[in-house]
Amino acid sequence: MITERDRSIDLSPWDSTPILDHAGDQRDPDDIARAWRDPRTRLLLIDRESRFRDEEFGVPVDGDLDDRTAFLGVAEGVPWFARRAEPLDDGVTIRDPALSGLQYQVVSAGLAVLNWIESARYCSRCGGGLRRTKGGFAAVCLLCGREHFPRTDPAVIVAVLDPDDRVFLAHQGTWAAGRASILAGFVEAGESAENAVHRELAEEASLVIDSLHFLGSQPWPFPRSLMLAYVARSRSAGTVDGEELEWGGWYSRQDVETAVGNGELSLPGPGSVARRVLDAWRAGSLPLPE
Repeated sequence: MITERDRSIDLSPWDSTPILDHAGDQRDPDDIARAWRDPRTRLLLIDRESRFRDEEFGVPVDGDLDDRTAFLGVAEGVPWFARRAEPLDDGVTIRDPALSGLQYQVVSAGLAVLNWIESARYCSRCGGGLRRTKGGFAAVCLLCGREHFPRTDPAVIVAVLDPDDRVFLAHQGTWAAGRASILAGFVEAGESAENAVHRELAEEASLVIDSLHFLGSQPWPFPRSLMLAYVARSRSAGTVDGEELEWGGWYSRQDVETAVGNGELSLPGPGSVARRVLDAWRAGSLPLPE
């Protein structure tokens, strides 16, 4: 029997010492050039659909180092770089497989920095072109000298429970039919994450929150989010807005198991913090919000 003390959620590899060291003290051009020449070095190839090969994860480097290639850091003594690839039709994404901690952290870093390199081409102050520095994790404007860094957009994702321990699930109109998840939304400028929980849940589902508890975080580079996971309690009836969310409501554990079993409901993929939270709730091990 699970007691209150036993309640927990598995958030590895996001809640422990990082496997991938971003090597902030090894990012001058000479250090990066030496890392490129290291015979242990591996190159992660990711296409524009965020796909990579998990069975052939990381290939030996070949050719010259160029500004299309980002230095991700060092993991277990191995330097890692990332570069865009031609379409990998047989590839997977971090949404699909059960990745190792090393794979997840390397892919997350690779996706985040490559997305930023491709989207941030000009200085936001003066419009000048950017020159990449620090292995792709920074850039300097060629006109005004301003230094730029990759952005991370915080978002909250919340398992809302009612007094009967049911969870609120909802469906966005852009999702495949039957797919549902816990509620989420971006933190707005000048707002704390906890403020965002209260605002988003009230706006999207007319839910008033009585209590909430932080669970952990997950980098989600689509293109640059940081998901801040919470569990909350509400006594509200809950009504979705009909715009961003098409339908939603309260589900017991048996409701979820039955609907998933007969194909009426599909849950988030195993690579997401949403699924980790839902799996903990299904197992009765999700921490309580009070």
